[in-house]
Amino acid sequence: MMLGVVLQTAVGGSRLVVLLALAGLLLAAVLSLVVVYELFEGYRRNGTGPMLVLAVGLALLVTGPIFLRLAFANLVDVSPAARSLATTASELLGLAAILYAIYEP
Repeated sequence: MMLGVVLQTAVGGSRLVVLLALAGLLLAAVLSLVVVYELFEGYRRNGTGPMLVLAVGLALLVTGPIFLRLAFANLVDVSPAARSLATTASELLGLAAILYAIYEP
């Protein structure tokens, strides 16, 4: 009886590839935080609610999953299924917030 399918059969890789992947993740996180900061500043200047919701949505969509993946892989012992569930939930909440900001009456 087969309980699951192994999707990943190799772990790690060359040191350069791992460092480049981590650098890419960190760069994406930093860039998304810069965009979130600018959206938050726009909210503070103009007081428009959708701008704040958009900032939260972007943080949940991009920054949240990056930090969750890094934290779950390095700081705590979490199963791959739980890690996937947490990151997917963050992404879905982020998309919902962005859609709310776009279509808010």
